[in-house]
Amino acid sequence: MPLFRPVAPLLVLTVLAACATTEPGWTGEGAVPFDTALAQCQDDVANIPVQATREAKLAECMAAKGWTRE
Repeated sequence: MPLFRPVAPLLVLTVLAACATTEPGWTGEGAVPFDTALAQCQDDVANIPVQATREAKLAECMAAKGWTRE
């Protein structure tokens, strides 16, 4: 049982790292890293001229990468 004790804190940290991650205005669980997802999605919607449409498509793209707006 002594081997279990040093492993337990690492296991707890691993589980917590897999839980929901919060970025300002966004929440993601098991998501693509936020900065990577945002950069890719911004590139994808950059040529959409209507702001409301661009924002909706950005939210869709981020959702596909595991992020939702709070």
